[in-house]
This record gives sequence, structure tokens and C-alpha cells, in this order.
Amino acid sequence: MREIDDMDLLGFLRIRAWNAKNKQEKQKPRRATIDTVWPGLKP
Repeated sequence: MREIDDMDLLGFLRIRAWNAKNKQEKQKPRRATIDTVWPGLKP
């Protein structure tokens, strides 16, 4: 229980928010060429 009392709650929430933002950025659609989408599709 002492660990919970000593925990930096605002710091913990800041790290969780940063992690969620990074995860959301990675899930955004991004531009890609046809060669990266279908690498096996070569003439």
C-alpha cells in the first residue's frame, strides 16, 4: 500500500497519455506506393 501512496499519479497519467497518442498516430492511414503494398506484383 505504501507504493501506491508514493506513486506519482500525474506522471503516470502523462506517460499513459503519451503512449496512447503514439499508438493512435501509428494507426493513422499513411501514404504508400503500390510496390510497398503489393511487393509480389511485378511485371
